[in-house]
Amino acid sequence: FLITSILLAQRGTAPAGQLARGFFLRRFLRLAPPVYVALLLALVLGVAGVDRDWPYHVTYLSNVQIALQERWSGAGHLWTLAVEQHFYMLWFPLMIFVPRAYLPQVVVGCMLLAPAFRMLIVFGASPFIDVLLPAQIDGPAAGALVALARQTPALSRVDRLLSNSACLIAFLVLVFVLAAPWPEGTQIHSIFAGWVVLPTLVSLAAACLVRQCLEPGRPLLSWLEHPVARHLGKISYGLYVFHYFVPQALFLHVDAIGLMQSATLKILRALIWVSITCVLAELCWRFVEQPMMRLRRGSGRTAARHR
Repeated sequence: FLITSILLAQRGTAPAGQLARGFFLRRFLRLAPPVYVALLLALVLGVAGVDRDWPYHVTYLSNVQIALQERWSGAGHLWTLAVEQHFYMLWFPLMIFVPRAYLPQVVVGCMLLAPAFRMLIVFGASPFIDVLLPAQIDGPAAGALVALARQTPALSRVDRLLSNSACLIAFLVLVFVLAAPWPEGTQIHSIFAGWVVLPTLVSLAAACLVRQCLEPGRPLLSWLEHPVARHLGKISYGLYVFHYFVPQALFLHVDAIGLMQSATLKILRALIWVSITCVLAELCWRFVEQPMMRLRRGSGRTAARHR
């Protein structure tokens, strides 16, 4: 939603090459530094196989590594960041060069491409292909649909549908129904529902939620305005980057963590993980992300002066 809104606003405001340089530089300054800091820490601590796999991670090919090797790596969570970067590389030319009248068809086509690609899993392909962009494009495309529907009069009916609370509830009900355990003997249906249909329904539910968050006064969503929720949103990227490395480092370097096996101690262990992750995310926000964001804003002002 955000990326599509930005790109739609930039269409025609400058030469495409200049727009591309500014767009990808700002994305790099926002996303790369925290990941590189986390990978450096993981390398120093000797966790996550970063000493071996770092070329995949620093070049945003973590998802390709998983798909090729058909296994999760110690930094496997970075596959979603790789998908995000691949999405940017695809989405910039689409949103800048495709005629505006055809953008709804492009977005809907991407939403249909993902479940079609995931159908390969039903027919015997490795489930690890799910980490590649074609299998995940319906999520970003659903957000793009929200952006387009808000700005395109011909899609006003779609916009009203996405802003309807009943639509959100209906998608959530379908998500919970399909995510429920399936009885024995229905494995093929379970595979189809879980791999093909369910992710698209989750994306549509998220699109409804994003659209409804744009309207003030929604009582069920007012808790998102709480200062704690807003701050967690600010540091959420750091939470994502560090959370997978923290337990690996603790298990390797703190012997007592491995001895915490009772139910109560496992809860305490989880609280320790979460606390350390929050501290790292807070430090990353203050000393890495915010300085990079100031630099990013500076680069944006420079580009505007050149225009």
